[in-house]
Amino acid sequence: MLLGCPSEIIVPDPGEYVMHRLNRAEYNNTVRDLLGTSLTPADDFPTDDHGYGFDNIGAALSMSPLHVELYERAADLLVTEALSDPEPWPLTITQQAEEAGASVGSDWGLGFWNLSEEGEVSAVFDLVGEGTWTVRTRAFGHPAAGESARFSLRVDGNEIGQFDAPDLASEVQVFEVDATLLAGFHIVSVAFLNDFWQPEVGADRNLLIDWIEVEGPIGRQTPPNAIKADLLTCDPELIGRSTCTRAILGSFATRAWRRPLTGVELDSLLALAEAAWNVGESWEYGLGLALKAALVSPHFLFRVELDEYPASTEPHRVNDYELASRLSYFLWSSMPDEDLFALAHDGTLHLPEVLAGQVRRMLADPQSDALIDNFAGQWLFIRAIEDAAPDGATWPDFDDDVRASLQAEMRLFFAGFLDGRDMRQLLTSTSTWLDSRLVGHYELDLPEGIVPADGTFVEVDFPDGPRGGLLGMGGLMTATSYPLRTSPTLRGKWVLGHLLCAEPPAPPPGVEGLSTEDETDAETLRERLEQHREDPVCASCHEVMDEIGFALEPFDPVGVHRTEYSEGVPVDASGTFPDGRSFVGPRELTAVIAADERLGGCIARQLYTYALGRGPVFEDLDPMVDIEAAFMDSGYSFEELAIAIVTSDPFLLRRGQP
Repeated sequence: MLLGCPSEIIVPDPGEYVMHRLNRAEYNNTVRDLLGTSLTPADDFPTDDHGYGFDNIGAALSMSPLHVELYERAADLLVTEALSDPEPWPLTITQQAEEAGASVGSDWGLGFWNLSEEGEVSAVFDLVGEGTWTVRTRAFGHPAAGESARFSLRVDGNEIGQFDAPDLASEVQVFEVDATLLAGFHIVSVAFLNDFWQPEVGADRNLLIDWIEVEGPIGRQTPPNAIKADLLTCDPELIGRSTCTRAILGSFATRAWRRPLTGVELDSLLALAEAAWNVGESWEYGLGLALKAALVSPHFLFRVELDEYPASTEPHRVNDYELASRLSYFLWSSMPDEDLFALAHDGTLHLPEVLAGQVRRMLADPQSDALIDNFAGQWLFIRAIEDAAPDGATWPDFDDDVRASLQAEMRLFFAGFLDGRDMRQLLTSTSTWLDSRLVGHYELDLPEGIVPADGTFVEVDFPDGPRGGLLGMGGLMTATSYPLRTSPTLRGKWVLGHLLCAEPPAPPPGVEGLSTEDETDAETLRERLEQHREDPVCASCHEVMDEIGFALEPFDPVGVHRTEYSEGVPVDASGTFPDGRSFVGPRELTAVIAADERLGGCIARQLYTYALGRGPVFEDLDPMVDIEAAFMDSGYSFEELAIAIVTSDPFLLRRGQP
C-alpha cells in the first residue's frame, strides 16, 4: 500500500484545491495552441519554483510583480503578431559594409569599406521565404598594373558570380546576381580576389564596398498572416464593428479562458474596444486592446475553478470544462482541444468510459510529448542533464551534442511506455536508443549494420553487459555525478527517492559530507564512505544509499562503462542491503529494484502528484490504494495508470475552503 496506512476514509475528500498558475511550459504550449504562434514568450519569465519534484505544483507557483510586467509584454507581442500584416514581397534588405563583418581592411569614409588586401566583407541575412533572391552589392575599385579590382559574390561560402569593379573616376556600380535560396539565415559575402601592391611605384589595387543587399523572393506572392486569417472570422464593414468584435472576442476568450464567457464578461471586453474607437483609434486597435485584456486576465493565466459556494467543504464534481482543463494540462501541458471542448459542451466528458477513451486518444497524440518533457523530464532527471557540468579537462569530448544525445536517449526510451508496456521494464529492459554520437561516447563496438547513421537514433539491444534500462543510461549517471567524480550517495538517493519513494531525510546539522570536487579512486571513495557511515548518525541512511550507488560504479561521471578506476584499481560494484539482499553491478541491482513492492506504488504516486499538481495528503489514501491496485492489475500499464488517476475522486471532485 502506497502510504503505508490502513484505509479509514469513507466520504471521498478531494483535498484542498489551490488555483494553479500556468507555468512556463504550459504558457508557451497554450499560446501555441490558442493562436498558432511559434513565439515562446514564457522563455523570458522567471524560473518556476518546484514542489514534490515538479514545477507544476499549484502551491509553489507564486505570482510576482515581474510576472505581471512580463505577462503584459507577452500579450502585446502575441496580439501584435496576430493582427499585423506581413511586409509585401519581394523584400529588400540592405546592410552597410562598414556595419557588416570584414576579415581585413578599414573604414574608407563616405560609407565605404576598403578591402586593402584579399579578404571579404560578410553580412548575415534572415530570408523569409524560399525562392529566387537577387544578391547585389555597390562597389568601385582602385585599379593598378592595368587591371581592375576583381571580386566575387558568395552565399554561404559558395561563389555565385565574379565582377570587375570600375574606377571611382568612372562610376560606382551596382552588381547583382540571382540565386535560389532556402528560407532562413544565410551569409552573403563580397570577396576581393586580386590584390596588388607596389609601394615603390605607388601602385595599390583595392576594392571599396558600399553595401550588400538581398531582394526576394522574386515573383512570389506575399503569404497571408495565418493567425490573423483564423482570428478574424467576420468583416466589420459588413456586419458592424461591435457585432463582429463581439463574435471574435466571444470565440477567442472562450478558448483562452477554457470555458464559456458570461454576458457581463463579454460586455467588459467589448467595452475596452469601444473605448478605443471613441477616441479615434482604428477597429483593429480596439480589438487588439480587448484581446490583450483577455490574455492578461487571471482566467487565462490561472486554471480557475469557480464555486457557487466557495466556503463549503462539501465535495462536488468539477464541471466538464474544468475537467477538460485538468485532463489536458495533465497529459499535454496545454489547453483543451476541440474534441475536449465539444465533450465538455455536451456534458459527457466526466463519464468514466468517455474519460478512458480520451486518455487513450491523447496519449497517442504527438502532444503527449509534453509528458516526456515535463513529467519524465523531471521525474527521471532528463532535464537535469542540462545542468550537469563534467570537468572539461578530464572529459574534453563531453560537449553539447553529447548532452543532447543523452537526453534524446532517455526521451525515446520513456516514449515507449506511454501505451501498455510494463513500466517495470523501465529498469529491466536490455535495450536503449543510440545515435552515432552516443556510440562513440559510450565507446561501443557494435556489429556492422547496427551503427546508426548520423542524425538518427536506432534501438539497440544489449542482452549482456550493463547497458539497457534507466540505470544503464549515461544521462542519468551524468546527472547524479559531481564534476570530477561519481557519487554513490547521489545515485543511491535518486533510486530511493524517485523509484521507491523512500528518499532518506536530509543530514542533521553539523554533519559534513565528502568533498564534491576532489578526484579520487573508487577504492578510496568506498573506504571513505564506509568510514563516514561508521558514525551512527549517518549510518541509517548511508547504508542503503551508498550500497545502491556502489552497484552503479561501473559507470564513470559521464556514463561511460569502466572496469577499473585506474590501472590496477578495479571497480567494486558489490552492495548489500541491511536485510541481507546482495547484488553486484547494474543488472543485479535493477532486478532487485524491479522486484521491490514499493516500485509500483512509487510510480503511481509520482504520476498522481504531477496530474493533480499537488502532493499527496492523508485524504488521498483510499483513492491511491485503488489507483495503485488498478495499475498493478493492468500489468503496470502507464495508460491504465493515467485512466485510473483521471477517473478517481480527487481528479473529478473539488471542495471549497472554510
